[in-house]
Amino acid sequence: MKPKDLEPRTGKGFSTHRFLAATLLFSVSLSALTLAQDAKKPPIRWHEAVKTLTTLTLEQAQEWADLKNPPREFTMDGGWAALDALNTISPEIAEALVKAAVPLSLNGLTDLSPEVAVVLAQHKPVPQFGHADLRLNGLKKLSPKAAEALATHQGKVLLYSLETLDSVPLAQKLAQQWGELRLGVSTLSPPIAAELAKHRGNEEDKTRPGVIARRMDGAASVLRIDNIASLSPETAEALAAHEGVLVLNDLTSLPPAVAASLTKRVGNSKAKRTGTLVLNGLETLSTESATALAAFTGELVLKAIPELTPETAAALAKHKGRLHLTGLIKLTPETHAALKTHPNLLLPHPLPMTAAK
Repeated sequence: MKPKDLEPRTGKGFSTHRFLAATLLFSVSLSALTLAQDAKKPPIRWHEAVKTLTTLTLEQAQEWADLKNPPREFTMDGGWAALDALNTISPEIAEALVKAAVPLSLNGLTDLSPEVAVVLAQHKPVPQFGHADLRLNGLKKLSPKAAEALATHQGKVLLYSLETLDSVPLAQKLAQQWGELRLGVSTLSPPIAAELAKHRGNEEDKTRPGVIARRMDGAASVLRIDNIASLSPETAEALAAHEGVLVLNDLTSLPPAVAASLTKRVGNSKAKRTGTLVLNGLETLSTESATALAAFTGELVLKAIPELTPETAAALAKHKGRLHLTGLIKLTPETHAALKTHPNLLLPHPLPMTAAK
């Protein structure tokens, strides 16, 4: 008779033990295989990936945020850690991205939920004068809640493509940003214009308190509003409170009442400097509007006007500041004679003289 310990083990209990052992062995083998596959997975080449990735996993977002030197794109607005191919992000992805202490560009986003806006607003400002830290130039519209969330952002956000700005809190936030303020809105209400007119972003370098007068002309602000084709007298009146350089290059019509409102601008009351009004979208100018513009004491830039009647030229000649008319392509002797009485006039060289009509 065989010893009990040497007898073959059979029965239900022994089968269960064998099954558990096999399961454990399979699990260990699977884990080892997964680790081996992960080890073989090539690292993400972020310099190439940022140009094509339209979505990110949370793991990828965290990996990008942990990079010591994320790929940069250098533009006039600064050096950006650009993820402009992304067309959608979740709050969780946004939370990972904002941890990176770099200027963040998400120009591929065309929609922004309030939840994502709340997270992006936590992105820390960049300690460099005039540079933005959050670029969202793909957004054409914002819901009231998303706009309110972005209004809590402490740095400088770029919203060049925003077509409508109807959030007073966001307008107030933009007016407090340093550097130049540029917007692409196509409509502007008087209350929003009044908030934007308070911008004085070029007056003081907020990264170096006490450093003032950043521009040679002493302008406290440069406010550029693109895509505005027309203004109401009330909106123009609100913008007239702006001190510095006001650029309205897409303004294509200028009724006398609007011109009269815009010319109430005072420039820079603290530095006792006159301001600048840039209207390089105007191609026609009536004598009545020219008369109203002549009351402006600052620099007047009208580089898109191709020709003037002698009457309109005589009205503009009464302007006392510097006058830019370098876009003239036709200049009759009568018009030239009227303009020559202006004390500080810039004309094209050579003069585009034509015969009198």
